[in-house]
Amino acid sequence: MPESPRRMMRRRFVTLVAMGGAALVTAPLSRAARAAARAKAPDGAKAPESAARRAPTPAVRKEILSQEKSLAGQLKVIRDYELPPGSPMAFVFKPLRARRGTRS
Repeated sequence: MPESPRRMMRRRFVTLVAMGGAALVTAPLSRAARAAARAKAPDGAKAPESAARRAPTPAVRKEILSQEKSLAGQLKVIRDYELPPGSPMAFVFKPLRARRGTRS
């Protein structure tokens, strides 16, 4: 079934959310790992040229600020939304049994 350009499949959405969460969780760890690696490096050792980062361009900085503002607005709407008491759960996970069949 062709997917409309404005509609995202649930599995893809959940995957993107999980990947974003994993990136947020591991980002401080990677900074700490880099700092530890620098501390262990012998004196005078330089990072390879590929490790050097370029400063973001003004257009990139503007886009990052725009996305941060958009995300902050989305989070505000989500956090301010009040569910009525006793409202049904958004979803319930029900694992399905694997179908065991013989292949012909």
